[in-house]
Amino acid sequence: MGADQHDRDARPIVRVLAALSDENRFRIVAYLASEEEDATCGAIGDALGLSPSLLSHHLGILEEAGVIERRKNGLWTMNGLRRSVLAQHLSTLQSLLDADTPPTQAAS
Repeated sequence: MGADQHDRDARPIVRVLAALSDENRFRIVAYLASEEEDATCGAIGDALGLSPSLLSHHLGILEEAGVIERRKNGLWTMNGLRRSVLAQHLSTLQSLLDADTPPTQAAS
């Protein structure tokens, strides 16, 4: 597999990891993971103490990365975790750990 293919394969997981690297976005994902059903923006904002504008910003980044899906339900926007996407990326990361390659030098 050439370098171009590795770059294309890396883009989606890097986008997800970048989206999850923010504490508020990680908290949003954790909240959605704990819910049995999709949650409204109001419910997420109330639970996490985030203003509507800040929440909207973070939800947009998570949606763009493919971590969540948003859908209109009447007047409400429902937000749901795309568990299969996260599971797929987790599997990719696990395969890197399982690969028979020499470890990289740890940063000090």
